[in-house]
Amino acid sequence: MKAPLSWLREYVDIPVGPDELAARLTMIGLEVGSVEQVGVDAEGIVAGRIDSVEPHPNSGRLRICVVHDGEREWRVVCGAPNAVPGMMAPFARPGSSLATGVTIRQTVIRGEKSEGMLCSAKEIGAGDDHSGLMQLPADTEPGTPIGKVLSLPDAVLDIDVTWNRPDCLSIMGVAREIAALFRRPFRMPDISFTEAGDPVETLASVEIEDAGCCPRYTARIVRGVAVGPSPGWMQRRLALCGVRPISNVVDITNYVMLECGHPLHAFDYRLIDGRKIVVRRARPGERIKTLDSVERLLSSDVLVIADARRPVAVAGIMGGAGTEIRDDTTDVLLESAAFDPAVIRRGSLALGLGSESSHRFERGVPAEMVDAAGRRAVHLIARVCGGRVARGGLDAYPGRVARKAVRCRFSRVRDLLGIDLGGDRIVEILKSLDFTVTESTSEECCAQPPPFRVDVELEADLIEEVARLHGLDKVPEAVPSAKVAPDASDAPFRAVAACRGNLAALGLREIMNYSFISGAMLDMFGIEYNRRVKLPNPVSSDHAFLRPSLVPQMVETLGRNISRQICDAGLFEIGRVFEREQTGRICERLMVCAGLMGRVGRTGPDMRRPVDREEMFLGLKGVLDGLLRAQKAQPHSWKHSANPAFEEGWCVSLVVDGRARGTMGILRSSIRKEWRMGEPVAVAEIEAEPLLENVFRTPAAADVGAYPSVSRDVAMIVSEDVTHESVVACIRRAGPPELTSVVLFDIYRGDAIGPARKSMAYSLVYQSKDRTLTDEEANEFHEKVKQALRMELGAQIREA
Repeated sequence: MKAPLSWLREYVDIPVGPDELAARLTMIGLEVGSVEQVGVDAEGIVAGRIDSVEPHPNSGRLRICVVHDGEREWRVVCGAPNAVPGMMAPFARPGSSLATGVTIRQTVIRGEKSEGMLCSAKEIGAGDDHSGLMQLPADTEPGTPIGKVLSLPDAVLDIDVTWNRPDCLSIMGVAREIAALFRRPFRMPDISFTEAGDPVETLASVEIEDAGCCPRYTARIVRGVAVGPSPGWMQRRLALCGVRPISNVVDITNYVMLECGHPLHAFDYRLIDGRKIVVRRARPGERIKTLDSVERLLSSDVLVIADARRPVAVAGIMGGAGTEIRDDTTDVLLESAAFDPAVIRRGSLALGLGSESSHRFERGVPAEMVDAAGRRAVHLIARVCGGRVARGGLDAYPGRVARKAVRCRFSRVRDLLGIDLGGDRIVEILKSLDFTVTESTSEECCAQPPPFRVDVELEADLIEEVARLHGLDKVPEAVPSAKVAPDASDAPFRAVAACRGNLAALGLREIMNYSFISGAMLDMFGIEYNRRVKLPNPVSSDHAFLRPSLVPQMVETLGRNISRQICDAGLFEIGRVFEREQTGRICERLMVCAGLMGRVGRTGPDMRRPVDREEMFLGLKGVLDGLLRAQKAQPHSWKHSANPAFEEGWCVSLVVDGRARGTMGILRSSIRKEWRMGEPVAVAEIEAEPLLENVFRTPAAADVGAYPSVSRDVAMIVSEDVTHESVVACIRRAGPPELTSVVLFDIYRGDAIGPARKSMAYSLVYQSKDRTLTDEEANEFHEKVKQALRMELGAQIREA
C-alpha cells in the first residue's frame, strides 16, 4: 500500500518527518518497507498562466508563449504540444533549478529570446510524464510557489499491510492510525452532494439472489456527466500510488478505493439492459469479456453482477467490457457493495484473475461502510464531472448483522503485556482507535469495534490494540528464570549425548524424523492396531498416528538413500515412541534405532564382494554390543525371537537383567521390495533406558593376577541348534573360580562331521589369585568342563 504524505496530511496533522513516521508506524504493526522522496523544494518555480500562444517564426514545432507569474509577463519559447491560452502550468523563472539539476537562464532559441521555462511533471520531480506541460488546477493563483500547489517535496510510504488489517489498505485507514498514534484529530472527507431529478427507484432496481455472497449492494445514478481528463491533483495522487489515470469518472472510483479502501465500479447507465442489477452466481456456459479485453468462461464459483440479460461484471474483481464508462457516457450508475471474501477468493483463483479490487475484497470490506464510500464517490463526480444526482439511492442490505461489544478485563491486559496500565489509559487507547466504550468500571470495560475494523472479535484483539498503541518498545524485557530442584541433574541429557557420541564413533550417522506416521506404514510393518495412537485432527493421512516404533521411518530413510544412489549407509536415531497399553493409557518411551545396508565399513577389494545376511546381521550385532559396552550397560544376551518386520530365523531379542529390551533382525524381503532394496538390510530397535542408567558409573578396578595362567583348548561337535551362549553358560557353571576367560576361536561345518552338526573350538584360561596352578590341577578343572559339555549339551569332544 503506497501512501503519499501529502494525501495523509489532508486527514490528519503529522508532527514528524517521513522517516520518523515510518519508524513509528512500523512499531505499531504497519511495517514501512521504504520511503520514496518525490519532487524537490523548487524555489523559483511558480504557477504561471499562459496568456497567449503564437507560432515561432523560425520553427514549425516551437511556439512562443506569454506567461504571467503574478508579477509580470515573460516571453517563453516552448515546444509542448498542449500549451494553450488560459492554461495554468509550472513556470521556472530564470535562476531556478529543475529536479534534473538544470539551472534555467535567459537564452535565445532559433533567434527568439526565451525568459524561463514552462515545465512538465518530470522536470519538477512530480511524476514521470514528459509528454507535455503539467496542467495545474485552473483556480490556482499565478505566482503561487509550485511546492505549495503540489505539496512538494513529498514522500510516499510503501506499507506492508498484513491480512488482518484490510482497513489499512486505504489512505484514511493509515491516517486513522497516525491520528491515534500522535493523539491528533482525524478529519473526515466531504461526502455531501445535492440531489435533483427523478427518484432513483424509478430509474433502476437491484436484486440479490445469494445474500450469503453479497450482504449489501448499493447503487446511485448521476445523469448529465461530462467524461474527460480528471484534475491534475487527482491524477498526481493516483500516479504516486501506482494507478494509471484513465478518465475522470473511472479515476474517481480508483481514487475513492485508495482513499476509503472500498472498491467501486461505474457502469454506463444507458448500457444496462432492463435498467436492472442482479447479483448472482454465474450460470454454466456463461461468458464475459472483462475490461482487460479477455473473454472468460465462467463457473458457479464466480459471483457476477448481471443486468436483465447477461453478466456485466465479475463481482469484486473486474468490470465487463460491454458496460464500461466511455468518452460519450453521460449517465453513470455507481456500484458500491460488500462481498463475501471467500467467494471473491475462489472466483479470482477460478479465473486466474486478480485486481486491486479483489485484493481488498478477499481480506474483508465491511458492509457498514458501503454507503459512505458510494456517497464520497458521488460527491467527487458531481464536483469534478458535473451532472445531476438522482434522488435517493438503491440499498439492498439482506446481510445486516449487529456487531457485538467485546469485554476487556484490565487485569488480563496487565497479565499478558507485563505492563502496569491503568483502566483509564486502556480506555483512552481504545477510544483513540474509534472503539465505542459502552460500559466501563474499575475492573473492565466493553468496547464496540468501529465498523471498519472487521478483525476485532476477541478480548485478545483488544489487548493487541492496547499493546500497539501504548508501544511495543515499552514492554519490559524479562529474562526467564529457571529454578533447579535440589536433586535435579542433567545426567539424563548427558547420557543421551554420550549414547549419540558412541554411535557416531561406531561409524553411524544420525537421522531425525517426525513423530507422526501413516496407518499404511504401520500396516506394512505388522504393528497391531490396538497399539496405535491415532491423532484426533491429523494434518494429513500420512501423519495420522503417533509412531509406536522407530523402525518404519528408519527403513524409509534407508530407502530414500537408495533412490538417490546412496546404497551403503549406517544410520541411527534416538527418539520417542508412543504406544497404547491394554488399559488404554498411552505410554511414551525413549528408543534407539540403528540400520545397516550395503557395504558400509568395507574398503578396497571387499567392496566387490556381495552382501549376505550373516554379514549384515553380525555387523549390526557387533555395533550394538560395542554400544552396550561403551554405555556400561548391565550384562546382556541375545535370544531367538520373532517379529513381522524381520525374516524368520533372523530375528533376536536383546535381554538385559532377564527382560527383553529390544529387537534386531534382517528386514523381510516383502518390505525391502517397497523401496527396491535388493540386498539384505539389518535393523535394530532397543530401549534407551539400559544404555543410560550406568553410563557415568566408575567401574571398580580388578586385581591384576600375580601368578601365571594356564591355557587349555576344547573342541566339540554339537547339534546345529546349540548356541554359543549355551556353550559358554555350561562352561561357566562347570568351571572353577579360577576360570578367567572363555573365547570361541573356530566354527566348522562340513561333510566330515555330518549334516545339522558343527564343530566349535574354545580357548579356556585358568589362573589363581593366590598360587601357581600345577598342570594336574588345570587338567582336573578342564576334565570337569568337558564332562559337563558331554552331559548337558550332548557334545562329542574331539581329542587332540
